[in-house]
Amino acid sequence: MLPEHKELMNHYQKERNRKTKPELAEEEVNIISQQLSDSILSNSQITVELFRAFGQNAFKTGTVTKFDTQLRQIKLDYDDEYEWIKFDEILGVS
Repeated sequence: MLPEHKELMNHYQKERNRKTKPELAEEEVNIISQQLSDSILSNSQITVELFRAFGQNAFKTGTVTKFDTQLRQIKLDYDDEYEWIKFDEILGVS
């Protein structure tokens, strides 16, 4: 088998395992937005569930410190570090 064929087969196998992101209802999006706003206003910690196309969804815990509405992302601070998270990756907040 040629290396190109093997690479193509590996790529095909990986794509077969890709998950599709569930569509959130408008009400769910509003609830998530409210929880993110509450975190930034009260400086309280939240846990955000992030969609991952391959493997298990990720969970990040921290405090929302900034909203970037133009780029549609939040800044989540945790343990003297931070991460920018896109709104489209968020499945839930608790």
